[in-house]
Amino acid sequence: MLSLTLAFYLQSGPTLDALNEFARKRDVKSLATFSVGDGSEFRILRGGAYDVGRFGWKVVALEPAFTKRKFVVFTTPITSQDTGELLFERVGGKLNFVSELDLEPIRLGRHKLSMKFSTAEKSVSIVDDVAATVQEQIKGDVTSFRFSPCYKVSAISDGKSPVPFTQVGGVVMVPRPATNLTYSISYKGTVNLPLYAGAISPNNVTLTNDYWYPLVNRWPTTYDLTVEHPAEWEVIAQGNKIESKPSKGGVETTYKMDLPAVYWSFTVGKMRHIETDLDGLRHHMWSTNLTEDKMRYQPRFNAHILNFYSRSFGAYPFKQWGSLDSPTYGGGALEAYSFATYGEGWLPDADPHEPAHTWFGGILPNTYLRSFWNEGFAVWSEGFYERECALGSTEDRRAAFVKDCRASEDYNAAPLLASGVSIGGPASSLGYGKSGDVLAMLEQLIGTSNLLDAIKEWVRVHPKGTPAEWEEFEAIVLRRNQSLALKDFFDDWFRRPGFASVSVTGLSYTPGKLSGRLKWNGAKYRMPLELWMENGAGARQSVMLDTKECTADGSFTIGVLGFTPKKIYFDPHHRALRDGAGPRFDSFGDATRGMKVYRDPATESYVKCYEGDLKELADLDKVLIVGHPDTTPKMKELCVKAGFSVKGQNLTFRGTTIDLTKAGAVALVDLGEGKRCGIALGKCDLSPKLGKAYVGLCDDIGRMLRGSTRFPLNASALPL
Repeated sequence: MLSLTLAFYLQSGPTLDALNEFARKRDVKSLATFSVGDGSEFRILRGGAYDVGRFGWKVVALEPAFTKRKFVVFTTPITSQDTGELLFERVGGKLNFVSELDLEPIRLGRHKLSMKFSTAEKSVSIVDDVAATVQEQIKGDVTSFRFSPCYKVSAISDGKSPVPFTQVGGVVMVPRPATNLTYSISYKGTVNLPLYAGAISPNNVTLTNDYWYPLVNRWPTTYDLTVEHPAEWEVIAQGNKIESKPSKGGVETTYKMDLPAVYWSFTVGKMRHIETDLDGLRHHMWSTNLTEDKMRYQPRFNAHILNFYSRSFGAYPFKQWGSLDSPTYGGGALEAYSFATYGEGWLPDADPHEPAHTWFGGILPNTYLRSFWNEGFAVWSEGFYERECALGSTEDRRAAFVKDCRASEDYNAAPLLASGVSIGGPASSLGYGKSGDVLAMLEQLIGTSNLLDAIKEWVRVHPKGTPAEWEEFEAIVLRRNQSLALKDFFDDWFRRPGFASVSVTGLSYTPGKLSGRLKWNGAKYRMPLELWMENGAGARQSVMLDTKECTADGSFTIGVLGFTPKKIYFDPHHRALRDGAGPRFDSFGDATRGMKVYRDPATESYVKCYEGDLKELADLDKVLIVGHPDTTPKMKELCVKAGFSVKGQNLTFRGTTIDLTKAGAVALVDLGEGKRCGIALGKCDLSPKLGKAYVGLCDDIGRMLRGSTRFPLNASALPL
């Protein structure tokens, strides 16, 4: 039964004090009683997808003099790609949520921004002349811009006269304009949220991860940006650098961003900068702490990744790419389409994720309001690059970087088509987890080339400057793959929450045929399922079952030619998005982590990424040995066990020979009685990245060239 106090609120409308108390307690249940809708808009108070709400919430009245309508704003410091400024209109005793998805009466066009800053005040001052187009079909007497709440507007004009406005938190409301116009918006912000949003220090201004520019409906826009800064500082912004010229304050640098984007990154500061031309692009690296020698590795990683994506998805739209190693950015890394920002300690390294966002989030913009679809594509792209990047043996890479799917209870929170920032924490799990796994299953069903053709078409035909969504991609895939009748796949995985719970029973083999029955615990799903067969000699091969081919009771028959199975393994690599424990692999990286390290003094230049002070080799168990058979005698037998043939500075593994002065080799070696050690030879300045492989060859910056991967350790054969 409702309390008398709550019943009173429902009749007259909640007071600000009451709303603030509920917000402070994150009392979503009580707040929902005031909602015109179902109250789900308050879920975000319990925690955002990117930790929004960590600083608490405050509710403030927004009551402009130019309208009779009354509003309130739930405000909190926010971070890029999340949401926090919740706008409500008072309607009787209720609150009507004004979502960022509710189209405003204006749409912003190109921005022309002029920026100055004060490191002493930790402040930035901006004037933005931005074109606004009236949307005649959208009703309403007011319209709103949104910023991060640390930015305060001091004046708005239309080029002829002042425009009245009211600001609360990060919401700025103005009267609906009668005609198209250009707003001149002057605003200033105190920026001091390092490792969360924007931050300013004596030698650095970082606005990345902040809404430092006006947004309307998070519609993608273009811009011209001019920044005044000290002459010795570097400016890192999106798009192409136009010029730097002397000014009264030092230097004035201009950038031009012609790719419409929702999320803008910006840093200016005193830092090291290297640049080089590779594969037709200018590559940059900026850092305050890394040495120039280490910085020079990064362009090699980036050039290979961007070249691969350009061939796979469509032409890269800028003249350069850069990586910024930032002392103030937190939370991993953030894409900016022509560069990416990383927290300290991440670089140098191969990162296929952030560059993928140039296509998935940049050329195809995402607002994050409906879903994190672009994160799913970026996660899928990571695996696609690692498997197919044409560096060394593709067959070995496919085995070492096979994708496994891990189910999460967060997947029950919402369907992929309705998993935007408003649902809070589960949005990240669905975006970075489920959506990438679903794309991997789609790739299994239609084939890699067909998936790439659909992506290329999407990139080519998507209307520039408009947000992209899952449904657009779905329509292309369905049209291009009509014979597969994939609508049920999209309905199962995009329009309902959850994941599969399935097993296989009743397996039998007759010459040329493998039969069995799927047992579903709950809803059935259209999905690919791998069955691995093993013959009497221990050889294995896989067949794929499309669950659409099963009968109503789950029965199936698969043709098997030229192979007589004695054992069957059901989805041992866990490539299907289902419940159950994921696969375990005996990988070199996992097994050697924490081992003591012995370095042969005679091979000082070998595998520099491994440091250790073990002085002698008595017990080899749990020791990583860096050396050469000629100077470390115990390495001779270990190299033979690993499959390495070493003659001078040449090492051969599975028919591939490398020069140990230019490349490296590593292996996990079984010593018997449950003991094992690791060995490492050759030039490899950065950690070898072998995925799930236990032995392999890599180039001088750790990229895999060859490798061997064992079958999952926890795979168990089914009765046949």
